Amino acid sequence: MKHIAKSALAAILVISFGSLQLSAEPAKSDKVVAKIDDVTITELDMARAETEMFNQLVNVPKNARRKVLIEYLIETQLLAKAADEEKIAESEGFKARKDYYHRRALRDTYFDKKVFESVSDADVKKTYDDASKEEEAHVQHILVKEEKLAKEIVGKLKAGGDFKKLAEEHSIDPGSKKKGGDLGFIVKTQVVPSFAKAAFELKKGGISEPVKSQFGYHIIRQVEKRKRPLPPFPTVQARIKEVLWQKKAQELIENLRKTAKVEFLDKELEKPLQQPRGSQ
Repeated sequence: MKHIAKSALAAILVISFGSLQLSAEPAKSDKVVAKIDDVTITELDMARAETEMFNQLVNVPKNARRKVLIEYLIETQLLAKAADEEKIAESEGFKARKDYYHRRALRDTYFDKKVFESVSDADVKKTYDDASKEEEAHVQHILVKEEKLAKEIVGKLKAGGDFKKLAEEHSIDPGSKKKGGDLGFIVKTQVVPSFAKAAFELKKGGISEPVKSQFGYHIIRQVEKRKRPLPPFPTVQARIKEVLWQKKAQELIENLRKTAKVEFLDKELEKPLQQPRGSQ
């Protein structure tokens, strides 16, 4: 019954570019931390390497990560210098790879500007404050396919019938059927509009007439309604920022795709991604 819109691509992009920022913004400093011959390595280089190596660093103790990063950057410079001396930059393989990383660098910088840097602390706080004003309702429902049966159930309820027993007997919603139709607390955006309208207009203990949705006919009972309780702001601040990033990323990609002509020469790649059985 609960439907929350998600963008797999947006989530992947945020994870790819923002994993480190979820806990703390990377230090963007030109402070020099090491030198190899006449080449300097800065804190900004360390931050970029940390973003690049995030998955490899997950199992590295925190007190060892900076040492791992500096060794990675030293080895990168040594190999780059050796490659330069052998004129690797003139090879076709290098040119193709350079083109690819040029696009990635443009992508990363553009993404930083349009997604990460576009979400302010004020945006995060406003999102939290707006959510704290939102109402939620504890509801039960009985879902059936036919309107006639739905009306018969409403009649039984008005005559004193037990909502829980009728839900267990008639409801076709497998998620709530065995719980007497109990959906717990919901907010309006978690359910289809017709269901939300009826559920929140009811008074405590009230039972609706049959409500039609694409799933069938619902008989809804409101158990109670309240202001949505939220955890303290500091405990959810990072998660709210992540959600806003995901939203920005989704909007950004969708808008760019609208003006682009994407042609799949490999028709297998054009097919929608099939989720494994049992996945949500």
